[in-house]
Amino acid sequence: MALSHTDRLRLNILFENVDDDLFAAILPKLRERHFHAGGVIVEDRAQGDELFLIVEGRVRIIKRTRAGEENLLALLHAGDFFGELELVDARPRSARVVAVEDCVVYSLKKADFDTLLDGSHAFAKRLMQVMSIRLRSLNNHFVRELENFAAASAAEVEKLEQLIDASRAVNSTLDLGKLLEIILETALKTVDGDRGTVYLVDREKRELWSIILKGNHQVTIRLPFGKGIAGYVAASGDTLNIPDAYLDPRFNPDVDRQTGYRTKTILCMPMYNKDGVIVGVFQLLNKRSGSFTPADENFLKALSIHAALAVENARLYEEEKALSGMREQVRLAAKIQMDLLPTTVPEVPGYDLAGVSIPAQMVGGDYFDFIRLGGGRTGVCLGDVSGKGMPAALLMANLQATLRGQAASGDDPASCVTRSNRLLYETTAPEKFVTLLYGILDPSSHTFRFTNAGHDYPLLFRAKGKPLRPETGGLVLGIMPDYPYTAETMEFSPGDVLVIYSDGICESMDSRQQQFGVDRMTALVGPKRGKSAREILDALVGAAKNHAGSAPQYDDMTVVVIKRVR
Repeated sequence: MALSHTDRLRLNILFENVDDDLFAAILPKLRERHFHAGGVIVEDRAQGDELFLIVEGRVRIIKRTRAGEENLLALLHAGDFFGELELVDARPRSARVVAVEDCVVYSLKKADFDTLLDGSHAFAKRLMQVMSIRLRSLNNHFVRELENFAAASAAEVEKLEQLIDASRAVNSTLDLGKLLEIILETALKTVDGDRGTVYLVDREKRELWSIILKGNHQVTIRLPFGKGIAGYVAASGDTLNIPDAYLDPRFNPDVDRQTGYRTKTILCMPMYNKDGVIVGVFQLLNKRSGSFTPADENFLKALSIHAALAVENARLYEEEKALSGMREQVRLAAKIQMDLLPTTVPEVPGYDLAGVSIPAQMVGGDYFDFIRLGGGRTGVCLGDVSGKGMPAALLMANLQATLRGQAASGDDPASCVTRSNRLLYETTAPEKFVTLLYGILDPSSHTFRFTNAGHDYPLLFRAKGKPLRPETGGLVLGIMPDYPYTAETMEFSPGDVLVIYSDGICESMDSRQQQFGVDRMTALVGPKRGKSAREILDALVGAAKNHAGSAPQYDDMTVVVIKRVR
């Protein structure tokens, strides 16, 4: 038989020591109240003048922190009461009371409560007993919360110390292979894993790769994106915490069968850099105590930023080492190339010669040379290889060896260039070619017999008369193996000046994209015919550079000047 509300009120813990007559006197003063689930019965900080006695249902007593978090202070059931503190100390409500489910409560006004408190020693004593028990309970709860907070704080401090140690460890080396070992050892030690692999991402090849020790040797392993557990994590960015590897279809048990190792649990997580980009993958196996936990995941997530930064530093260091080595190789190549150019100017009776080559990069594709031939003659050449940088420099060296070998016979320039062209055609790529002007200066006849293979036309400044530009020539070298080259002869009179140059001089460009041009060259050299060959050369190169101003040198600059002085 269900108890009536009156019977339930009589059983309330507050009336346990109250006699029946007093209860009967109080009963008419109690007012029945109904609240739906979720309804607020008492609001925090509100003024209160009622005591509440629960007859049916449950209520929660909640205190909200300044941070907005709700803390549960108590869960009260039928037969309990609340709201007594505000009636005792006449202060605002100290917490919010919310119905957990539909509730029936009875309320007692403060005036009636005070009358009851003053008139019944038994009621006052029972109220003090309940309040004392609740205070003890709150004290115990507070102590437990402090203990839990202290334990959680200690755990957080320990994690931070582990993270600091991990950060220090992963930043202890710039050797990428050693670094991957340290990152793996740090991760395994922290999450109590047995073994694993740290992969790095190669986005161009869409692969994962890692360096592992096989015996005493480092071996690189590669894994395509999307393949296996690590490949899936790299492609998707998901975290896989697998409590039983053999129940996951992405797990490949063949490795276990080959090695005899038994994989049980797996934690596979992406390694993110500071920009949120996946740069690697952690794959850790077999936590020694149960399965991997969310705390393990959180630690690896924090570690990944430090690990990614260390990996990036190691990669930059390796790139810098490679670049430094490359710079050294280029420096040596530039020195070798400069050694191929003449270091001294030959003495030719009655003539003043000068030459210079200024590469646009550390190494260049322009070439000039003075070659001693029989009978007091001197071979003079200037070539321009297509392209720039190291490929052009290599072809230039090939040209120098080829031309010197063919010029040694002392044959007519046309024959020499024809044979050189055939050899270059056989030893160079189809897209590579060379422009060349090669001639033989004979001081006994005061002639310069030359062949022009697609090179810029030279400028001849007569001591008397207008400048000339012999516009004869043939095909560039290396394009057609049997091209029939011809030669032309010019005679020198005292004071005549011949300027042979590469297009880096006439095509020197200023910031407005205007070329230096042949007209400026002619206007500059003409008035300086009385100067020495070196002075004419320096003036020409200096004017071309001044024309360019702050604009970078676009092409190699090479000039040879031949002047008859008597």
